[in-house]
Amino acid sequence: MLHTLAFLVLAGLTAIFGLGTLFLPNMIHAFLSFIGCLLSVAGVFFSLQADYLGAVQIIVYAGSVAVLIVLALLMINRRQGDMSHTNKWAHKWVGGALASLLVGGALGSTILYTHFTGWPLMGTTADIQPVVYADLADKLLNEHMVAFELMAVLLLAALVAAVAVARGHQAGNGKE
Repeated sequence: MLHTLAFLVLAGLTAIFGLGTLFLPNMIHAFLSFIGCLLSVAGVFFSLQADYLGAVQIIVYAGSVAVLIVLALLMINRRQGDMSHTNKWAHKWVGGALASLLVGGALGSTILYTHFTGWPLMGTTADIQPVVYADLADKLLNEHMVAFELMAVLLLAALVAAVAVARGHQAGNGKE
């Protein structure tokens, strides 16, 4: 019962923070709401006994990606964080809400009509073999090391591109 309550509270927080990310007019407030959304998703993982995914969510997304977003926000100082001039689709929220309802309905029906073993909210669970984290770490850091290196290069390229875009935008306005 406690797991179900924790899951529902964290799922609600995820939805609220997600809506805050979409609809808050200030860029900094939207970013803080985004971090809250990422952390509450990690809480959902923890409530579903997926400790490794929760830890990865916190370290990778709420940590690393958040740092990159902070750097981008610091480099781009557009009207003190006001995003109303950059969001050209803000008045077309009805179509987005309809698409969200359709996708949410499809996902909800899939979840309701699929039996997930190991998910505490769906009733009894089958015998699940525990994950040996040493084996998982060995596979990730030995067999998939190239993928990790490529991700690091991609993040570095994104950071360099953000600096180039910020400097190009400032040079276009006559600011240096």
